[in-house]
Amino acid sequence: MDGEALPDLDRLQREMWTRQRQARAAVRIYNRGSWIRFALVFIPVPLVVVTFRLYLEAWHYYILGGAFIFFAGLLYVLDDRAATRREAALKAAKAARAVYQEARSALQR
Repeated sequence: MDGEALPDLDRLQREMWTRQRQARAAVRIYNRGSWIRFALVFIPVPLVVVTFRLYLEAWHYYILGGAFIFFAGLLYVLDDRAATRREAALKAAKAARAVYQEARSALQR
């Protein structure tokens, strides 16, 4: 009976390590991407406003404000999707760790 349980435990441990590597990669990708998304929200439109403020007419500000709100909303949606992928990877790693620890404790009993 122990001969059957050990390979299963090894497989669970490999899966746990794989899920943890995937979770670390997902967190790293999310953190890197969040800085890019943050910069894309707060740099382009305000930079145009500050740079060309002496040449802009009143209606330009309405267009730039709308563009700012649109791009901020778009990047918020993209960030939400990336955060969902990151959370799914972390949840899968946590579940794999729990299954491995449960199997290991059952084997030691």
